Amino acid sequence: MSFLSDLSERLDTLTRLVLSAPVTPAAGTKATIRPLTLKGKAFFQIEYQHGAQVSHRNIPRGQLCEVYENDLAGQYRQIVLCTQTETRQYVRKNDGTYKCTAKGQTVRKAAPTAHNRKKEYILAEGECIPALVDLGVFTADFRIVRSKYDKYKQINRFIELVDDAFQSSQREEITILDFGCGKSYLTFLLYYYFTVKRGVKAKIIGYDLKEDVVGRCNDIAARYGYENLRFVVADVTRDALYGEHIDMIVTLHACDTATDYALHYAMERGVKYIFSVPCCQHEVNAQIQKGGDFDLLLAHGLLQERFSALLTDAIRAAVLEDAGYRVDVIEFIDFEHSPKNLMLRCVRNKRGGEKKLAAAQSLAEKYQFRQTLLTLAEEERKQEKE
Repeated sequence: MSFLSDLSERLDTLTRLVLSAPVTPAAGTKATIRPLTLKGKAFFQIEYQHGAQVSHRNIPRGQLCEVYENDLAGQYRQIVLCTQTETRQYVRKNDGTYKCTAKGQTVRKAAPTAHNRKKEYILAEGECIPALVDLGVFTADFRIVRSKYDKYKQINRFIELVDDAFQSSQREEITILDFGCGKSYLTFLLYYYFTVKRGVKAKIIGYDLKEDVVGRCNDIAARYGYENLRFVVADVTRDALYGEHIDMIVTLHACDTATDYALHYAMERGVKYIFSVPCCQHEVNAQIQKGGDFDLLLAHGLLQERFSALLTDAIRAAVLEDAGYRVDVIEFIDFEHSPKNLMLRCVRNKRGGEKKLAAAQSLAEKYQFRQTLLTLAEEERKQEKE
């Protein structure tokens, strides 16, 4: 079935149609179509975007298919079609026709249910998410691979927390950097969530050190026409990274101080949203010495390790708060599924300060340890005052 046929069948429930990635400059940057009521009559409004210039055209509802066929068909590489019940993503093939590469139910808040009802995930088992087949989370018929069930729950929990932050947002575009993306389970699902579930034009870049993993993820993205999803080999502690505007930073188990460099990168650039699940907080544990009221927690190796991990994330939260972020420390997933179960969910929304930074510095001096994000923030403050 052609895209035009799909569109024709869904006119009555259409909520938004987004055409992006133009084939030629003449097509403009993007076209967005929404239903509109004027003086009691039903229309569709087409918003044409040409760089910074925006123009509008209102057409009677029954003429949309004709206008699409005459003016828009084949002009854009990607189309997202949103209805009241589902969202579909289409990618233009070489012959100018379109292939549906993903589809899913529209995101809705689940109605309250009894405590023993099966949990309804945003990314449901059986949903057509082909990238998860390649990544080994779903079988060929989109069922969860039993050994990957914890990974499936973990990713869904991450998406739920992102959805909480963005469900009321009207944004139409978003740029995301994923630090230490690894096999990129989360990266692919974020792309799917924003483009298919929410109908947002998403640009996502995943950074990782392993060339073979990055190459495989780029192959999967290309296979499904995800042209705004790409993966790059980079060491986030020293390499030059993305230099344009960024809306959101993600770190899921970026190891040890890689999390700190990612957080500092976000602070430097004033990134609005940060979702970070730290991992392997070895740095403080390897250095910390007795020297104060917390010495009792340093008497046994296991207690010292756990205390050092909590202290590391407490310092990170303090530094981020003084940098102007509202920080929520959330239980990311049940401890039984992953011992690395804390998330720092941050939204930049205020002016910075120095009170909590000073308290963290005092702890570092008393217990003779270095913490990378704290050190980077201290150096930045010194440069600002010079």
